[in-house]
Amino acid sequence: MLTIAHLTKSYGNHAVLRGLNLTIAPGEIYGLLGPNGAGKTTTINILCNLLRADSGTVEINQQPISKQTKRWIGVAPQETLIYRSLTCAENLRFFASLYGLHGRQQQQRVQACLAAVGLSEQANRPAETLSGGMQRRLSLAIALVHQPKLVILDEPTTGLDLEAR
Repeated sequence: MLTIAHLTKSYGNHAVLRGLNLTIAPGEIYGLLGPNGAGKTTTINILCNLLRADSGTVEINQQPISKQTKRWIGVAPQETLIYRSLTCAENLRFFASLYGLHGRQQQQRVQACLAAVGLSEQANRPAETLSGGMQRRLSLAIALVHQPKLVILDEPTTGLDLEAR
């Protein structure tokens, strides 16, 4: 599913990643742990094709990272990236449309994701009226709406309420 080989990244003279190697099989859950500044978010940004590594390779399903592999990834970033004036359902429909989901398929995915994160009752509430924990759950639903092959959660429990953890 995910193969990282000899990945390096520096910012000026500061090496953040030094020869990172990692293999994650399909269906496997992996936690990338480390202190602040260890390169976790840098690694995520490289996986999502938002940042270029200095050297090394990253493959998803044996394909080098590219615009195509970007579509295979669902990301819930550390900071919730939601449109606060849109409702929960509108946020999900918007992001689903970016991934090419429309009509009945889109509606089914929106309903399924709202249910999966316990927000079905909040579907028509503007995101700005949700608690921080509910906004975090909405962010998770957005990451899952297109049924990605790889899900990346950056600081996944930050801001979640106890029942969601």
